[in-house]
Amino acid sequence: MIYVGKSNPKDKVRRCHEIIDRDRLSHIFPLKDYYDYVWFFWVRLGSMWNSKIQHGMTVEDDKIMQEILTMLTYDGSEQGWAVFSRGLHDMTKGKGDILLTVFDNSEKWGQKVDHPHKFVPVLHEEITGVHPEHHCNRLILPGSAGYIPERVVCSECGRTMDKYIMYRCCTD
Repeated sequence: MIYVGKSNPKDKVRRCHEIIDRDRLSHIFPLKDYYDYVWFFWVRLGSMWNSKIQHGMTVEDDKIMQEILTMLTYDGSEQGWAVFSRGLHDMTKGKGDILLTVFDNSEKWGQKVDHPHKFVPVLHEEITGVHPEHHCNRLILPGSAGYIPERVVCSECGRTMDKYIMYRCCTD
């Protein structure tokens, strides 16, 4: 498990890292290496996005672009997110508010997990079953390729997203 936080880790990420280390919640990278790994994770996603765009791929017809879009949307969110996987093929992901709802209701679905290999598939089923009445996704696209697509669809509901130019100073 690795806490990757945001593409521009700030003091909040350092505090989370310290808590994970202090409370022995997981094995973690030393803080001096951690920022390099987080940077590489987000830069790699951006590079994959730009490469796909340059090859004429779109979110509508490319599963990898859909997944990249989802991860980039999570980065634009203030709610947090998580990805769970087991092995190469079982994977699920979700925004923080949906995950908290699912885990708060775990007494309703927990009995379906009668073996460790069932956890991720059951969790995926529960996450995809939660449809919030309202959601708002923000997407910050990597701009190094100089190309901004005319149309991007929401990774959650499939509707075309409104396009804005945003400048932001965040001291989080």
